[in-house]
Amino acid sequence: MRKLITFCWFSIVSFNLVWAQLVPQDVQFRLDQIKYIKETVQPVIVTPLPSYINTPYSEFRGELLPDSTFIYSSFSSVEGSGYSTLFSAYRLGRIYSSQLTESGYTSPSPLNSKINSKKFYNINFCFDKSKKRLFFTRCSKGVYPELKCTIWQSDWQDGNWNKPTPLPPIINAPYKNTTQPCWVEYPNYEVLYFVSNRSGSVGGLDIWYSIHKDGEFQQPVNLGPTINTTGDEVTPFYDSENRILYFSSDEHLGIGGYDIFYSYGALNEWEEPTNMGVPFNSEYNDAYLTFYQPLQSGYFSSNRPSNVFVNRECCSDIYHFEWDLPGDTLIAEEPQDTVTIEEKLWQLLPITLYFDNDQPDPKSNKTSTNQNYQQTVSDYIAKKELFMTQYTESLSGDEASAARREMELFFRDSIKGGYEQLLLFTKALAQAVESGKKIEITIHGYASPLHKSEYNLKLSSRRIASVINFLKTYQDGLLLPYFDGPKPGRITVVEVPMGSEVGKRKRIEDRLSHKRESVYGIAASKERKIKIVAIEIE
Repeated sequence: MRKLITFCWFSIVSFNLVWAQLVPQDVQFRLDQIKYIKETVQPVIVTPLPSYINTPYSEFRGELLPDSTFIYSSFSSVEGSGYSTLFSAYRLGRIYSSQLTESGYTSPSPLNSKINSKKFYNINFCFDKSKKRLFFTRCSKGVYPELKCTIWQSDWQDGNWNKPTPLPPIINAPYKNTTQPCWVEYPNYEVLYFVSNRSGSVGGLDIWYSIHKDGEFQQPVNLGPTINTTGDEVTPFYDSENRILYFSSDEHLGIGGYDIFYSYGALNEWEEPTNMGVPFNSEYNDAYLTFYQPLQSGYFSSNRPSNVFVNRECCSDIYHFEWDLPGDTLIAEEPQDTVTIEEKLWQLLPITLYFDNDQPDPKSNKTSTNQNYQQTVSDYIAKKELFMTQYTESLSGDEASAARREMELFFRDSIKGGYEQLLLFTKALAQAVESGKKIEITIHGYASPLHKSEYNLKLSSRRIASVINFLKTYQDGLLLPYFDGPKPGRITVVEVPMGSEVGKRKRIEDRLSHKRESVYGIAASKERKIKIVAIEIE
């Protein structure tokens, strides 16, 4: 039971690079990267918390409040009596409070029974900026994976936390898990980052966000394929002052289990994540990083060997970290770029972006779409395993392995890599137009030859339109005024729908009955694309 509980909340699975799916050069490159991460030890002092906080059971998600109150989650409480062994006890997930004094942490005590209800596991919390609103996860009692988790809110009233209420269904999706909230505040709105396996996830567990404005939550949005992978991404913590997201992943390049990463950005525009390195990460599971002094001191959780270590799967402890170089910061400032914005834009071209079959808006005769490329590509990446299965269905042995390797690299380098290139281009584009430049962008659209030429021309136009929609909605509409707002014409797009003529010249399979080649094949997949081929700058 204890092991199952740990798997649910922490999403602990063994780290596994699928070596058989990688070409030898790529294996060596990844091995070199892992070696570099392991050998580059950060000057950080890491200390486990005392044993009366770190029990033989899991403790995680520690946070120090401005008044020196230390809040954390634990599975140390036992329900009922007669349970004494480590793995047989029916454990209660509770949120605890301690006080950090000059002599250390005081003996912890659970928050009131309104928060720590015996009907649920109560874990994974965060606060608003005022520390007057508490958001936390409640999960049904049972056995993983049947456990279901939702996010609840309690407000501080009359010296205590009041009766919590669940967040609305737009956040707590029915029959799905919603957990690990992170609340961020801006002058005109708020943002809830959270973890869920809801429909639209790229992998098992993804990080999502929802804007909270005028008392209402907006439709949650996936952070996108730069952050979310086909694995699990969990435990988000966002530093709004420095625009840095900290999270853990079991698929981004790491040294074992879950590793902690950081990425600059906000909402669904992010830079490529960077591994936090040693000693934050180990060959075990490392997650739940929080700060109480920005970029200087904080906490994280790990099931690495410690004073109360049991085994690789149980249990996690809370660690305090402190940067060991006075005046240094945890993450260095971004390097100064000597390349001009114009040069950067040109260097990024051409940009090729790929689409799932007949996307966006299947079976439509329109030349425009309301879809945004970010969601389109996220949905596409979520289907990677389907493409692999269909593409290798009739193959075996080395032939099947080679086909899987080919598809793996196409999704990683071409589909996801193209999207990341688009993010860099859009960031540079924003800098260029904000500095007064006028920019004309030429985009070609293509389709595979499954339909008639007239239909494919319209599909090519819809694909171009989805990318234009992405540009217009970048960072809450930062570029929109330059398209059709107060500063029209600063950005113009030359749209060139090409249909499937290129595909026909390459003799791509065009029979729907041959789906392995015409739908799931690499050659056909590479025809379903747009290309940003040129820019003109004034």
